[in-house]
Amino acid sequence: MSNIGNKLRAGFFATPELQGDYVKQLLEFSGDCSIFDPTAGEGAVLSQMAKGQDFKVKSYGVEIDKARADKASQVLDHCINAPIESMVISNDTFGLLWLNPPYDYGIKGLEDDGADRKEYLELVRNTRYLAPKGVMVYTIPSYRFADSKIARFLATNFENVGILRFSNEDYDDFNQCIFIGNKKSGKFKEFNKKLFDFLTQMESEEFVMKSVTAINLMVGKHTWKVPAGPTEIRTFYTKLESKANFVDAIRSSKGFSAFKERSKPKSLVLGGNPIINIAQGSMALLLASGACNGLIGEGDTLHAVQGLEIVKKVKSEEKKEHESGGTSTVTKIRTVREVSIKVINPMGVIKKFV
Repeated sequence: MSNIGNKLRAGFFATPELQGDYVKQLLEFSGDCSIFDPTAGEGAVLSQMAKGQDFKVKSYGVEIDKARADKASQVLDHCINAPIESMVISNDTFGLLWLNPPYDYGIKGLEDDGADRKEYLELVRNTRYLAPKGVMVYTIPSYRFADSKIARFLATNFENVGILRFSNEDYDDFNQCIFIGNKKSGKFKEFNKKLFDFLTQMESEEFVMKSVTAINLMVGKHTWKVPAGPTEIRTFYTKLESKANFVDAIRSSKGFSAFKERSKPKSLVLGGNPIINIAQGSMALLLASGACNGLIGEGDTLHAVQGLEIVKKVKSEEKKEHESGGTSTVTKIRTVREVSIKVINPMGVIKKFV
């Protein structure tokens, strides 16, 4: 499975503009409405559907990748940068659902037996947002229609369907087919076995090329009516808060200011008079370590003091007598530290105290 970073980009293939133009010619808008793309990418194809209509058509998109979402926000009426899983959206609302899901697997949960393909997960998830009689345009690789879950869902929930492949200009590069259909209304939906059997044969490329009509050949022969509906979707937001919403509050927070102060590097400054008298041994250590190197006194009593520590290795031998009458010599080496303190006065006299 691809890693999380790759998943943000995995399977992103924008629908070619030419194929989008063919789809647009197959749609007939009957009134003001809203249209939705849950994996909007840069928003180009959804914007293409909304432009030039005789009615007010509002476009809504969701895109997980920030760079693409920023571009989509410039061409769509509403676009949220978030994973579709985090969205709260009104059901049975949109007149048109444009669905071009990532070609990847969903992320497997801890308690899941396996992970379903995104093509199926997004199909089931987003159909609920489509209004009854609304039109879904579902674009996936041709062989994926043969998946039994996908085929059964489409054959159960949609009517007045069309299965079309990309025109020859783009099919060899993308190998994608387009499902167009109206969402059935009511709770009880009849299963279309003929459609199911057709879809399950699309695993064969030979079958696709022989039995699936190129979309350009359908233009002018049939259209799908997009029903009128609301243009302002009141319930359309993500449960995830944007970090940008908290920046100003964090910067003005007293706690954050205190944290910055505590995080500043501390510097040790030596100076001033000691709180209590320093013992002779402690003074010697200070001098030897170099902490007190420098000038002491003023005028005639000015002295330059230098202290250092001299480390030497001392070797010693020890003879041991054994019960057998023999002897052995044990050599020991120990570290000896000595202090050396030198002072020079204004007259140039150097004195060594230790």
